[in-house]
Amino acid sequence: MKPKQIKSEGEAIVVDLGKCLACKGCEIECALAHSESKDIAEILIAQLPLIPRVKVIAAAGRAVPLQCQHCEDAPCVEVCPSGALYKDQETGRTLTVAEKCIGCKSCIFACPFGAVEWDSGSDRLIKCDLCEGIIEEGEPPACVKGCPTNARAVRKIKDLASERRKKAAERTVRVFDDKQDD
Repeated sequence: MKPKQIKSEGEAIVVDLGKCLACKGCEIECALAHSESKDIAEILIAQLPLIPRVKVIAAAGRAVPLQCQHCEDAPCVEVCPSGALYKDQETGRTLTVAEKCIGCKSCIFACPFGAVEWDSGSDRLIKCDLCEGIIEEGEPPACVKGCPTNARAVRKIKDLASERRKKAAERTVRVFDDKQDD
C-alpha cells in the first residue's frame, strides 16, 4: 500500500513510536531527497554531506523521530526578522527562502521542538519542508516512504482528533464501569 501524500494543512505526518526501530531510514531518505545527487553511492564516494530534516533521537528509552511540526502559529516565523521563514497560506507549511536568511539563528532558539538547525557547512537554515517539490509530484514525503515498519504515516488531523476523542470516551466508560462494580 502506497503511503498517502500530504495535500493540505489538514494533514500531518504522525509517528507510531511502538513501531519505530531507530533504523534512521527516515533520516536517510530525507537527506537523499534533499541532496543534489539522489544517489547514495555517488554521495558516499564523493563524500558529499547528507543533511536530513528529520532526526531520530533517544529519549526516555525510546527512539523518537523529530521534525518541524509546521505549527499554525509558528514561533520561528514570528521571530524571523528577514522574512526568510514564512507560512504558505495555501498548504499551511512553514517554509524558508534561503536568500533572505541573515543567519541570526533566532528561529533555532524559538522552535519548541528543536527542529530548526543551522548547517555551518553551507551556512544555511535546515528544516523540514514536507518534501516541497516531491509531494506535488504525487509522492509521499521521503521520511514516510523510507520507513520500513510504517511507523510514519500521513494522517488527517480531523481523524486523529476523532480517534483521540473516542479513546478518551472509552477510558471514561471504563472508569465509570469500574466504579459501578464497587
